[in-house]
Amino acid sequence: MFTSPSVRVRRRPTAQQSRAEVSSSDSAAPKQTLKRSINASTMQNGSLQKAAALPANSAAFGQQRGHDDTDYSAAQSSSHKKQAVEPKRPVWLAPFAQRVQEPRVADVISEPEKPSTLQHKKVSEDEPIFGASIASIASAASGRTGLVAEDVKPARGTEADTLQTTDHILLRGDKHAVFDVAAFPEAVRRQLGSIDPESVPISAGLSSESSFAFVATPTTCLVWSYDSASSVMGGVYRLAMPDPDDATDFAAPLVALVSVGEVQSDVGVLACSATGQLRFWDRVAFGLGGTDRFHSRDLDLPDASDRCVQISEAFAGLFVVATIKGYLFQVSLQDVQGNVELTARCLSRSAGARTGMLSRMSSLLGGSQFVAAAADASDALVSIAGGGRTEIRHSRELYVLTRQRLAKWVVSRAHPERFLFSMDIVTALTQAAAQRLGMDVDVGVYDIATTRSGDVYVLTGLQGLQSGRREQLAVCILRSSRVSTEPDVLGMWPLRYAPDTELSQCGPNCPRLVLPEGGPGMFVVLRTAVIALMVPTAGASFEEAISFRAEDSILGISTAPRFPYVQHESSESSLVLTCAGTGVLQVCIEVGKIVSAVASAGVDTRADADDSEIRTNTAAWPSLGTRIGKAPRPSSPEREYQTQIEQAVFFRFGNDHNPLLFTIKSRATGVDPALETAALRVSQSILDNTSHFIVDRLDLGSHLNERLRRTRAVMQFIADSGLVSKISRETRVQLCAHAEKLAAAVALWTYQNDVWAAKRGAAAQLLDNLVASFLESAGLQTRDSLRMFFRQHVAAIGDVLVFMQRNLAPLCRALDDSESGRRDSQLVSYEANRVVVGALQAAFVFRFQNATLYDIDGSSESNGAFERWTEHPAISDLLVQRLEGSYRLCREISGQHCASVYERIIATTLPSDEDPSDASRSLDIFDDGVSISHPSLPDAAEPDSSEEARMRLISDDPYVSSLALLRETIDQVGPLANLCFRVFVDRITHLQATGSSEAHALVRRYDAARPRYLLCLVPLARASVAFRLAEEYHDLASLVTLVFTTERSNAAIYLRKYVERFGRDFADTLFAYYEKRQAWASLLNAQDSSFDAWLKEYVEKRAEYDPHGPVAQIGWIHDVKMNDFNAAATRLARAGRDSVEVDQARTMLSLSKLAFVAAECQDGNLGEAIDEVHARLEDALEMCEVQENLSQYLTAVVRSNRNHAAEISWRRRDDVSDKKAVLDAAMLTTTPEIRHERPALYVVYNELVRCIWNGRMLSVEDLVDALTFPDDMPATDSVLASCSADDAEQCNALIRERYSLAIDILSRASISLSEQTREAALKTIWRRVFLNDDWSAIRKRLGGNVPDSELRAELARTHLYAVLESCLATRELTHPDWYLLPADVFAAADLDYLVSARLAPRFASESDVGSGWQPLTSTTAPALNKDYGEEDTRLRAAIKCGLDSYYAEILRTVSDQVNRCRQSADGDASDMDAASSSASTEALDVEDEDVRMESD
Repeated sequence: MFTSPSVRVRRRPTAQQSRAEVSSSDSAAPKQTLKRSINASTMQNGSLQKAAALPANSAAFGQQRGHDDTDYSAAQSSSHKKQAVEPKRPVWLAPFAQRVQEPRVADVISEPEKPSTLQHKKVSEDEPIFGASIASIASAASGRTGLVAEDVKPARGTEADTLQTTDHILLRGDKHAVFDVAAFPEAVRRQLGSIDPESVPISAGLSSESSFAFVATPTTCLVWSYDSASSVMGGVYRLAMPDPDDATDFAAPLVALVSVGEVQSDVGVLACSATGQLRFWDRVAFGLGGTDRFHSRDLDLPDASDRCVQISEAFAGLFVVATIKGYLFQVSLQDVQGNVELTARCLSRSAGARTGMLSRMSSLLGGSQFVAAAADASDALVSIAGGGRTEIRHSRELYVLTRQRLAKWVVSRAHPERFLFSMDIVTALTQAAAQRLGMDVDVGVYDIATTRSGDVYVLTGLQGLQSGRREQLAVCILRSSRVSTEPDVLGMWPLRYAPDTELSQCGPNCPRLVLPEGGPGMFVVLRTAVIALMVPTAGASFEEAISFRAEDSILGISTAPRFPYVQHESSESSLVLTCAGTGVLQVCIEVGKIVSAVASAGVDTRADADDSEIRTNTAAWPSLGTRIGKAPRPSSPEREYQTQIEQAVFFRFGNDHNPLLFTIKSRATGVDPALETAALRVSQSILDNTSHFIVDRLDLGSHLNERLRRTRAVMQFIADSGLVSKISRETRVQLCAHAEKLAAAVALWTYQNDVWAAKRGAAAQLLDNLVASFLESAGLQTRDSLRMFFRQHVAAIGDVLVFMQRNLAPLCRALDDSESGRRDSQLVSYEANRVVVGALQAAFVFRFQNATLYDIDGSSESNGAFERWTEHPAISDLLVQRLEGSYRLCREISGQHCASVYERIIATTLPSDEDPSDASRSLDIFDDGVSISHPSLPDAAEPDSSEEARMRLISDDPYVSSLALLRETIDQVGPLANLCFRVFVDRITHLQATGSSEAHALVRRYDAARPRYLLCLVPLARASVAFRLAEEYHDLASLVTLVFTTERSNAAIYLRKYVERFGRDFADTLFAYYEKRQAWASLLNAQDSSFDAWLKEYVEKRAEYDPHGPVAQIGWIHDVKMNDFNAAATRLARAGRDSVEVDQARTMLSLSKLAFVAAECQDGNLGEAIDEVHARLEDALEMCEVQENLSQYLTAVVRSNRNHAAEISWRRRDDVSDKKAVLDAAMLTTTPEIRHERPALYVVYNELVRCIWNGRMLSVEDLVDALTFPDDMPATDSVLASCSADDAEQCNALIRERYSLAIDILSRASISLSEQTREAALKTIWRRVFLNDDWSAIRKRLGGNVPDSELRAELARTHLYAVLESCLATRELTHPDWYLLPADVFAAADLDYLVSARLAPRFASESDVGSGWQPLTSTTAPALNKDYGEEDTRLRAAIKCGLDSYYAEILRTVSDQVNRCRQSADGDASDMDAASSSASTEALDVEDEDVRMESD
């Protein structure tokens, strides 16, 4: 391939499959003398001898690199800034035939997914964890072997090589390369930096015969040698240009470098101004030459407006100068005796020219016969090119290309010139393009060149007339059967490269076509690009564009060599050029490799096989459709992308002076799979050290750092090209993972170097031994396993960490058997921590520092869709185990050497060590907050800066001092915890993004582990680290605990700081902390006004979550503080209704009523809403009053039964005497008959009495049952003797009207009850009202001839009469809404609701263990059904006894009585109004009479 002359023959070590000695007697390639490939011989041997000597004297380069690798090294040191006295050594290429076989890029790309040389031997149970090169990890304890080394690929180069050997190589592709030959001398650099290229024209060039170059402006030309070996004295020579003061045409002069005979260290210079002024320096360096001695001559242009535009060398000492109007001048530098003499004459029409041609020539014909300007003013010269030799001695063909025509001359040093023909080239090319491309196009010509076979290549520009697309370059091939005949268009080859700027036929934007040595390799040179080509006439096609940066535009190229060309085709074609910002460069094409690749493959690998058909008959060309703006079909987009990425990664990054522009483009919509594949291949090859661009080094640390930089450069190049969106996040994560593993490898290698430098004990060799065991378990054995791992198996670094942890526990247990072994066990644990922290911390640091580059930052769900290698469960388990082991190690060491730390560890019970619900809680209220120490943490943790925390070490070496080991281990806990939390967070994010069911369990595990490892830092005197980690991972609960544990005196300051930082989230956490510890004073007494709104929202949220909770009960206090009386009243009313205690409910409802009054006073626009609220509050308060009266009545009944012998105990549920009182109350208010007939309902009533006795609030249905079920509630004075008069009156009223009161309560609460509940409760009330009278006895008493008065009297004595009278008269319940007929109150229709939905579930769930009560269970459901059936049976019997007629009569009687009372009351009111009116009238009459009497 391509290399520099500084390359030396190298031997390469190979990795062995055993630990046997590696033989050092490797055979090396024979040394070959490095010589220049162009200056192979001196001038005195002649051009043919030079051609024959060229391959023999070319430098041999390249070396066998292992089995099939290629050595791509460069010249030794970069010297972009060297002066002219220190020119660079040029880079020349050796012929392909002398090269050692090298691998093809296709072979390298064919297996891109092979990350290492390890292959499966058998399937192992352990799957690859981190996408490593090792497919499975075999446990050392089990002795299983999962892998075997097979075909281990040797490393490239010797370890003495350096990656900097490629400094001179600016770009290297499969078949082309760009070399940095030499930098500009300081004088040239200053000259270029002092002028503006946009305003001052510049011309530049190089000599094809010697290593001289020039840069010329209209006034000055600088000439220097860029090869120190070719010049005895190096320097920059300043030449004054002819006609510098010409103001009419400020143009750069035409300059040609002239070889000086056999002297290779000197050069002559021929300069021509635009106006035709010639100057010739025969020598500028030695002898009689110098910059001030030159020869001058004037061309005497026939037209004063004409300008010289091109100069070309025909023979040694013979040049041709062409003007813009087509005049040609032959300039000779020697006379016939070979002395220096500058002569010039204008070419004229040859005597043998055809007259037909003469009529078609205008300004193309010079001489005395045709001196007029061009007949067509639009035509102008484009280019001239020398052709092959003719049959005339010392003669050469000369092609002249104008914008419209192509003319051919023959010029000679010894004979007159001859004009052969002139043809309309544009018309011929336009017809050929239309036939070739299938469409009409505009054709413009830019340059012309000839091959050694005589073919003419014309560089054209094609512009589609119909498509309107951008101009596309094409190479047209012309061939003529005879020298003097016009050529035919043989073929047209459109180029894939599309210029970014507008092209012109003259000036700096004019493209140039160069055929070194007459082909087959060629170059199209633009201002900022070079296109290396091989057209299909050579048997294989090749095209590669090389772009340059805008500030490094191309100034000039090497001049075309003189003919005759060498008689054989060179295996390489090269072009030397000057770059504005860099210096001299060389572009090379390996022609031999292109041709041999086609021959070895046996197939045509050209981009388009049809395009390569060379036919003399243009009519037979195959039609391929429109090719304007289209590239040939690529054989492999991944391969093209991979080549572009490799070139940028290895030649752009790390070389800021590289003038080439490395870009990559993608036309894919959305993600580009080909680009992803290519990027992963390049990155993986660097990770596995299989890239043929990487040269191994003896300094492995520098080698790893270089690979890390190159891996990062892959993504940097993609980002610089604006193609980040073309790569999926999964691919970006993989690319970042490759770099992370290399960063971890760099950290581990640095750690191992520190260990080796310290020369410590066996524990320090932990990593080395584990890596050896790891590779051995995979079937690999080598003499230096650690270096082998870091060179070839870095991808398995995650597996190594897991392997270490799996084998660490058995190792430590084996060492713990002895005292010395226990010490080694502690040191092994310490070193394991160093390995884990060093590797993972380096990986995470790289990830965070480059998150923007890889575009993997953010919090969207898609960010975690791909699992990183650090997110594997084995890594989180590893870190948890290291944290637990480190804490145990601290406890073990401190127990022997540091009592203060040990006491704190012993006194600390971390979360999950015991049940936190059993921990005692202590409250300490002070100022504006509460400080509650964690029940197990020490009250005062040591600050990190205390003297005791420093432990006053005798030695800082952990291998010497146990205290030093303790301190180092304590310092490792914080980084381990940080890594552990980060792995948990990333793993949770990944599982949540993928919707995995494991996410919830992992979150619970993380929530349990995080506070444990944060709080374990406190007894280790690392509270500050705990604070930082809690802040970073947003563990606000732990932050609050840490504040009240370690900073009690500054708690208010810390709380205020965290509130400002975290805002409402921290406030909610603080409120929850207060609530959990029942610090209600601190919760409600917040001094910060910003807490008020957050506390209000917190209270509302907690009240919604737990309406019966304490926060819901006390939230009204905060509402009152904020003067929100309406909210306080609503909250109090809800709390009153939800209260389980009667006293509490009554208090809450009363306060709610008061708060509503305050709200009404505060805002008088409440209107009817406040009235409705007041009514509901009154209803709720009446229910509380009813329950209190029931409780008082039952107490009085029990006391009356006990003859006041003992004081009744209230609300002591576990008191035996209290339980007996409840049983007595239930028994004394019921008859034996009801207890016998309805035992299940009696048990229900017994439970209701217990609730009333204990002051528990009853529901509406339960209160209805409590009022209506008992059938023996005495209301005598003896029962209520112990009560006050008012209480006795209320109790009597309750007993008398308990049924109507039940209906009244039901009517008031009906708005909050369902229809089924309301109907079932109303039926129960009326059913028990009907059953409370003995209708059979009443029927017997009224069965005979009974007068109406006795009938009315008998019915008036019934309970039904009293209930109806109370409902209609006293409570004014509307009819018929709350009145039911006897036939409508049967319980059978509601049994499912009454038993299954209401009673059985409720009582079956209330199991009072040891309380002595027998709650209802599912076995009592049939008993309840039976009791309700008994009620229905008795009701049917009552109906048979005439209950329906008695009910109707009683209802009619009561209704009439109520109506009469109401009418009487209305009449009395009207009489009183009439009497008052008449009295007022009388009084007025008397007053009028008195007034009249006084007037008289």
